[in-house]
Amino acid sequence: MAQSIPHVYLQLESDLLSRFAQVFSKGVGISTRTGCSIKDFICEQLGIQEEYLEGRIQTIFLNGKPVDDVDTSVIADGSMLALSAAMPGLVGAIMRRGGYYAAMRNTITHESESSTACAQDGIVTVKLFNLTAKELGPLLLQRGVSLEGSDLKDVLSKFKDDFRRGCKGATLNGEQITIENLIVKLEDKDSIYLQINPIQD
Repeated sequence: MAQSIPHVYLQLESDLLSRFAQVFSKGVGISTRTGCSIKDFICEQLGIQEEYLEGRIQTIFLNGKPVDDVDTSVIADGSMLALSAAMPGLVGAIMRRGGYYAAMRNTITHESESSTACAQDGIVTVKLFNLTAKELGPLLLQRGVSLEGSDLKDVLSKFKDDFRRGCKGATLNGEQITIENLIVKLEDKDSIYLQINPIQD
């Protein structure tokens, strides 16, 4: 993926990674090995601790349907996976995986699939909400994600002064570029591959 679409590489002060939360609510593309369970994707492919999955990620949607069993729900090429920490109110309680009210949504819950689904390289769209965007977003940005050029442009424009201060290096397809010029260049980019190296303050 990184070779077929424009590649943006940024070196940013680590506190700036939180500025990308709005990007994750829309979804980013992750290049991965598909045909595995949600648990394997999160823990093995993304390198997220199982304790975090069990303790923090309370609500999971796969292709728009709530998931209860992360061991038997399978990620495929083109899947959309949404992750959230606990959501407030009755809706949050109903959507919480394995919760007391899970039976109230049995007609829309994602059904388990065979774990023998074909393994292949693919793209999974990942959406992160509330605390997961803050806590997992930086990890995904370091790994590398694909997104719309306009989405990156919006973030860089909205926090331009912050990025001008905290950006220690930026390249577009391997060529050095300023934040201001990168914003201009993103005008006509449909999709880009973004990778960020955070620098501790």
